[in-house]
Amino acid sequence: MTGQKLASPERRIPAGPRETAASARFALRPEDLSQGNRIDLLRDGASAYPRMLEAIAGARQFVLLETYIFSDDFVGRQFARALASKALEGVHVRVLVDSLGSRATPREFFGWMRSQGIRVQAFHPIRPFLHGLRYRSRNHRKVLIIDGSTAFVGGLNLSREYAPLEDGGGGWRDTEIELEGPAVAELARLSLDYWPKERTRHPAPMIRIVPPPAQEDGSPVLILGSSRLQDRFRISRNLRFAFRRARRRIWIANPYFLPSRALRGELRRATRRGVDVRLLVPRVSDVPPALHASHRLFERYLKWGVRIFEWPGPMMHAKTAVIDTLWSTVGSYNMDSLSLLLNDELTAVVFNRDFGARLEAMFREDFGACKELTLDDWRKRGWLRRLAEKICYIFRLIL
Repeated sequence: MTGQKLASPERRIPAGPRETAASARFALRPEDLSQGNRIDLLRDGASAYPRMLEAIAGARQFVLLETYIFSDDFVGRQFARALASKALEGVHVRVLVDSLGSRATPREFFGWMRSQGIRVQAFHPIRPFLHGLRYRSRNHRKVLIIDGSTAFVGGLNLSREYAPLEDGGGGWRDTEIELEGPAVAELARLSLDYWPKERTRHPAPMIRIVPPPAQEDGSPVLILGSSRLQDRFRISRNLRFAFRRARRRIWIANPYFLPSRALRGELRRATRRGVDVRLLVPRVSDVPPALHASHRLFERYLKWGVRIFEWPGPMMHAKTAVIDTLWSTVGSYNMDSLSLLLNDELTAVVFNRDFGARLEAMFREDFGACKELTLDDWRKRGWLRRLAEKICYIFRLIL
């Protein structure tokens, strides 16, 4: 890691009774929780992008940005200009992009950012013949950290697809959260882990992370990242544990829903317990083979009693879930083999009834705009579609 230092944590303020009960029931390792965080729920790029740009404009010390896609379009250029402005003011700015996700972005775009004083790094450059199979792993995380005190976590890339239709964007459906509190220090630590120690004449200045004080009315948050080999299954383990503890509802939004056998087993057992299990999935996808592969198991889910809702508009890209109003997650984790075995992911788990109620309200709004699938109608799909599902499902590990 390049010069970074974590100060000793602030004294944590005990959570309220409801949040304490939620964390005790759903947290696989309660000692990993960060207490006293403020969380705000943001819907789509229309809400998230202005807040992110506002936070960048207020940066005084450093900005850390990780994104899978950083496009050379009106959204990407707006963020590039905002970051460049802060770099020219003396704020230390680091940008980590995935070389595969951002392969369509011209090198000159990032070259201009570097010329403005921004440190840009490409994650696992695409050189398969030189570097071997380990470079197939991608950094799929999306996180923006400002001064170690504010962070944004979710599924939004920096691309016009996530901007509103009325602004010339693609109108993709996605979800983001804004975090303030001690959990931001953990996000900063995970982000800085990606930056190796530099051996240059002009190394990056030291970034000192001082965890913000816990807020009296704040919530417990668990930051789950799969950035290291030993953490590869940490997100899936916590998901399985939360599904197992569900009593009333499990609502999931995911664009590439191809869960492991273990997660499917927990969902089936949940329906047998009478839990209301619902899936929000796209009707059309930016990766059609992945959607066809996920369709392969829809009939099985419907037989179990899982309710499936298809998003009718442009791509549904949100990766969220809420369980019994008490446990919520927002992040980049696709419930598929790539997220489980290969890609580096990041998600924030929130133990707060009020936040969970807001996320449930968002789900209800989305469900109301969807078409719900029925077992009878699903069985009427044609043989060509069934064939495509079988073929794509065979190759699901590489989609």
